[in-house]
This record gives sequence, C-alpha cells and structure tokens, in this order.
Amino acid sequence: MNKMKKIVTILALGLAFATSCSDDFLDKEPTDQLGASTVFEDQSLAQAFLNNIVGQLPAGQYSSPGAGYGNSYLLASISDEARSKSGWVPSNAVVRVGSMNPLDLGGLDIWDDAYTAIRQTNEFLESLEASEFDEEFKTRAAASARYVRAWFYFDLTRRYGDVPLLTAAQSLDDEDLFPSQTPRSDIYTFVNTELTAVAAGLQNKSEAKAGELTKQAAIALNARAMLFAERYADASALANSLISGVENDGLELYGANPASLEEAIKNYGDLFLSTGGNVETVYEILFLPPEKSHQFDRGNWPVRWRNDNGGQTDPTQELVDDFEMSNGLAIEEAGSGYDPANPYAGRDSRFYASIFYHGSEFSEVSPSRGEPFIDMEWNGFNEGPGTVRDGNASITGYLVRKFVDPSLGFAPEGVSNTAWQEIRFAEVLLIFAEAENEVNGPSAAVAEAVNRIRRRAFMPELPAGLSKEDMRDKIKQERRIELVFENHRWFDLIRWDEASTVLNATYHGMKIERNGVPTSGESGPQHVFDPAQLTFTVFEDPAFSNSFPDKYKFLPIPQDEMDANTNLKQNPGY
Repeated sequence: MNKMKKIVTILALGLAFATSCSDDFLDKEPTDQLGASTVFEDQSLAQAFLNNIVGQLPAGQYSSPGAGYGNSYLLASISDEARSKSGWVPSNAVVRVGSMNPLDLGGLDIWDDAYTAIRQTNEFLESLEASEFDEEFKTRAAASARYVRAWFYFDLTRRYGDVPLLTAAQSLDDEDLFPSQTPRSDIYTFVNTELTAVAAGLQNKSEAKAGELTKQAAIALNARAMLFAERYADASALANSLISGVENDGLELYGANPASLEEAIKNYGDLFLSTGGNVETVYEILFLPPEKSHQFDRGNWPVRWRNDNGGQTDPTQELVDDFEMSNGLAIEEAGSGYDPANPYAGRDSRFYASIFYHGSEFSEVSPSRGEPFIDMEWNGFNEGPGTVRDGNASITGYLVRKFVDPSLGFAPEGVSNTAWQEIRFAEVLLIFAEAENEVNGPSAAVAEAVNRIRRRAFMPELPAGLSKEDMRDKIKQERRIELVFENHRWFDLIRWDEASTVLNATYHGMKIERNGVPTSGESGPQHVFDPAQLTFTVFEDPAFSNSFPDKYKFLPIPQDEMDANTNLKQNPGY
C-alpha cells in the first residue's frame, strides 16, 4: 500500500482520455501539475481529473493498459482454455507451475494500481463535494468516480479476499494510516451499496456516448459482484432489471436471430470487432491508436500473417472438445455425429468464430506464403506444432480467432482499436440464469435466458425437464463457450470451487499428419486440408501441464505492501 499512504497535495493532470468517441476524445489537458484548489475552481479541469481516474479501469485485452490481466498473456493461458507458447511469459514461468508468491504474482497483481485509483477517487470526491460546481455535474461526476472505486474493490476482494476498505482521503496524522483488512463479505456489501447509489446518478446507455459509464453498467457490475458474493437473490434481481425490467434501455444480443449457421458465425465474430457502441455492450473501454491501442493482434495472429510475432495464446484440446455439435449434443454423446477423423465438422457456430483450427479460412488478409488457410500440420513449419516448428507457431494445434481484426491488414503493429467489452448483455443473461437457478430452481425464465444466447448461436434450445443440478451444469457449460477468452474462466472455476480439480491437470493438443501423401519436401503439396488424407491424434506435452495449489484461491498480498503495513495479514499458504 505504498502509494495508498502517499498523501497527494498536487494533482497530476496528464493526458486525459475521455470515455467517449466524440471529437474531444483526444483533447489533452496541460501536463503541468496543478494545485487542488485550482482544479476544483474550473469544471473542465475537474472533468479532466475525473477522466484520468476513469481511465485507470483496466482493459482485458492482450498488452492493454491496466494491471491484473497478465498483460503479456490472456488469462485464458492460466486456465484450461489455452496455453501460452513462450516460456518467458509469466503464465508459464510463474503461475501455471505453482510458483506464485508475494514477490512475484505472475502478472495478476492489482494491489498498487487499485489503491492508487481508490486514493485518487477519495480525494476527488472530497474536493468535489466542497466545490461550487453545478449540482448536475457534481452528481454525475461523483457517481462516475464511485463506480471506479467500486470496481476496484470488487476486483481486489475477488483476487485477495479480505482487503483494507478506505472510503475517505487520508492525511499523515490519520490514526488509521496503516489499516487492517476488512472482511470480504463487508467489501461485497460496500460494493453493493455503492453501485446502487452510483446507478441512480449515472445516465442511461441510450443517453451516453460509447464508452461512457452508465446506469446499466453500474447495475451489471453489481449483479456480477453479487454473483461472486453468492448473494444470488440480489444478483438475480439486478440482472433481471436489465433483461425485462425498466432498466433494460434497449440492451439486446447482437445478431439475436440468425437465419443460418453461417450468419450466426459472422454475427458472433463481428461482435468482437466493434470499436464501440454495440447494442450488446453494457460497459466497454475504447481504443484510438496511436495514443491508445492494445496489442492483441500483434501477439496472437497466425504466423504466416505476421512472420515476426504472434501465436501467443493457444487453445487446448479440452476447450475444443467442449464445443458441442451443432445438434446440441456433446461430442461424446450417442447420436452426436462427431467423427474423430473429421473433428471440426458440424460444431457449435461459436467454435468457428472463436478458434483457428486446421483448415480455417483466413482469406481477408493474404499470408506471406502459401494458401490463406490455417495450416496446423505437425512439423509443417506453418502455424502448427511439432518438434520442428516456427517459434511463433501454435504449440497445441489451435489459435484464438475471437478478437482477430482482419481490417488491420498484414502484420498489424500498434494499431489495434477494437473495444474491450468488459460487460456484455450475454453475461447479464448468464448471471441471471445462474443466480435464479440457485434461488428458485430451473424455471422457464432461467431456461429462456440461456436459450436466447443459444438461439443467437443457431444452437438448439436446452432440453426440457432439467433438474437444478443439471441446469447448473448447462449454465456453466454456456459460460465456458459464450464467454471464452474474456477473462472469466479463471475466476469462475475458483468461485465454483472447481479450480483445484480442473486446473491441476495436463492439457492436450492435436497432432495432424499426412496419411499417405508426400510432404512438400518430397514433391508433395504445400498444404493438405482434406481430412481423408490426414490423421488426427490427440497429444500431451509437459508444456501443457498446470498446477493450481489450494493457496491460489486468493492471491498473495505483495511483499512490499506487507513490509510497509504490519497490520496486514498474509493470505494462507504464502
């Protein structure tokens, strides 16, 4: 809590990113440091300071601003969704090998950043209250700042458990300058109370610019927090107010009623190419290069479309196997139609929009060589794994397709501008379904919430007559697929108390080899995509192993914070 204890008498106003896509998105405030009295005599300066606070909300994209999301890897890579290909990446060097400790949190630490934002929020609120600005501005500004504070307390408590709760600006003579931790349940109560008040002070989504904080964002974050707190009645009621209540304000699934599988694939893929303002988005963080961009495309594109980088996030065979067949059956179920000799045929539409697999077409951009189809052949020295492989190729035989933006052209660098959709309406539906099922069982409303998502995917509806336990499993399955690669899986497995089982495992990839067809070095074709000429073999590799010690259920408190504040108690196991 080093920064938390620093008492700020000067407010630094650097580049303030407004949270909209309006013309003033890139307006820059002076970088000179201004006294607090000066800032709160000028409403535009106070707004710039608020923009700076809101701008600290993290984005979950690869190499995005903000701590706690790995930065050099997607959180998918520390779950059963994917592996990172590079040994130096913290997901490999620290987290998955069970080595996380108070000196190295492997990219998951948010403590310092969170308390910096909280401290600035507390100071802002105190000065705002004493200002003579008009009441409408003060109400809206206070609500926005409190949203940021509530977000960070939610994120702190889901990661670390009990954390200090600071709701007022500190001074050097405060008796509680070195606070002890507040119980996790009390943090969730604070978040719930705060976001309820925040929602009343924010505008509706329909009145806001893309990227701005809204009433719907506050309600949705509150619903998510209450789901984590296992306060299911609250989570259900909050989510339902956004689904069928007066707070819906036009929220809907994007491409809700496709006429075909192909349309469903396109709709789901296009959703994640939005640069802001999608009908499904409840809260998002915008990017506008070169001042603000992320590096997902640089780090994760297939290598023949980059040559210099890419392939960092490699989905596991376990994830691929969990995509149902298009008839709604799991691949292992009788009658599913799954063919291990042609494993990618007839799958859930979201599989094709989320995963690059052998034979996936990527013709919107021309590759540096060969045909515009993903080639995962073993030892083919294209996109695929093997004992001989390009260093930027996949190690599992799969790559992430979700978020890939073909409009950027060959080898995109520092230009990625797709919005990070932190909360989508699909998640709201799933929050409601999970919470309501826990409270009242598998009602028609629960099934309909899930079925709306499945209809958008051109998938069959859930079978009738599910028990509460069966419905719970179906909802978990739907979260796994619908929210894949969106930084939910790690936290979901922990809150479901399944991480110690699911994440203590060795995962698998797919080895694809020619069957009776000469290699290109033997005057054979450069690529082979016909399944009849290939063999598909699931393989295991030591790099796919994963360790999740019980202590990982909560992160360690960073050692420098423990040293600075002796009233803190370290989490068990560290």
